[in-house]
Amino acid sequence: MGGTTAVFDREGRALYFSKEVVPYIAPGAVPDPLPVFHHVGVYAYRPAALERYGTWEAGPLEMMEGLEQLRFLENGTPVACVEVEAQGRLFWELNNPEDIPRIEAALKEL
Repeated sequence: MGGTTAVFDREGRALYFSKEVVPYIAPGAVPDPLPVFHHVGVYAYRPAALERYGTWEAGPLEMMEGLEQLRFLENGTPVACVEVEAQGRLFWELNNPEDIPRIEAALKEL
């Protein structure tokens, strides 16, 4: 699958983000609909949340996954998730220097 996936509660609050596919789905037990959500990563922060974020050290989950949004969860701060209809759409991620040429090329095609 690639990218980051997210699991969230019934109220739309993040439970976890991972670079692996979460939740784990046992072979032969694929539910319908499939509860796997690709994390697009569009954020909106209140200034106070960013101030708190800057005072926290990266925790073990953030360090293992390499996902900065886990710092909020590790410090007990809820992260709201919003489901969007994106079936069949292509997503580009800009997380690493090697992502830049691919995204620049796609933007030139627009």
